[in-house]
Amino acid sequence: MSIFCLHKFGPISAALFLLLFALPSWAKPLTILTEDFPPYNFERDGKARGLSSEVVQAVLKEIGLQASIIFLPWKRAYLTVQSNENFMIYSIARIPERENMFHWVGPVAPYKTSFYKLKSNKTVHVNSLEDAKEYKVGVASADVIEIYLKRMGFRSFSRVHDDRLNIRMLAQGHIDLIAYDEASFLHVVKNEGLNPSRFERLFRLEDISDNLYLAFNKNSKPELVQKFITGLETIREKGIIDQIHAKYLRLEK
Repeated sequence: MSIFCLHKFGPISAALFLLLFALPSWAKPLTILTEDFPPYNFERDGKARGLSSEVVQAVLKEIGLQASIIFLPWKRAYLTVQSNENFMIYSIARIPERENMFHWVGPVAPYKTSFYKLKSNKTVHVNSLEDAKEYKVGVASADVIEIYLKRMGFRSFSRVHDDRLNIRMLAQGHIDLIAYDEASFLHVVKNEGLNPSRFERLFRLEDISDNLYLAFNKNSKPELVQKFITGLETIREKGIIDQIHAKYLRLEK
């Protein structure tokens, strides 16, 4: 890792420096990265909370491991995991562009993404992906939505480092559309002090409405990855994942 990359970590740079360099490669501990993305992952009272966080914590308990969970902006977490063995990331969408970039452990949460507009903006008329290409779309850098929309031929983007900014920009009329996880959208809108009735959900992006995953750096120890795969499957069979999902989401069958 370069000095430049270390500088970008800000307050946690010292902790990450110790994790990455204080031990030989074979002895490096497991480190888990994620972003603030309620209801899946968020930090409260210094602890990782949320649907996906509870699944990760249940796996750790099942396999008898301890690990730090560090919250970072998405792009920073995404790039850091790709560069460091024994680093894991959650909640990450699994798409063709990412398939060979990680060791995929398994799904932890449902993920449904839709286009949203400001209800009062009568100039935006969208019924399909082709229609949406005519408008400026807010995206977060390195996010699955940006990657997918680029693949589908979108060109007019407004990029931010934190996806919550897109909701603010949409509310202020600075952008025309955003694509957002449906469960997270309501959480973020309310946390921003906005009224959900100001926004209109247009249609779902079925191609990227699937699951969020746990994934490891490609050079991580195979036995560590396999422990997580086995642990995740075990808690799924025990019904623990269903219990966690029921706590956070009312899923439409």
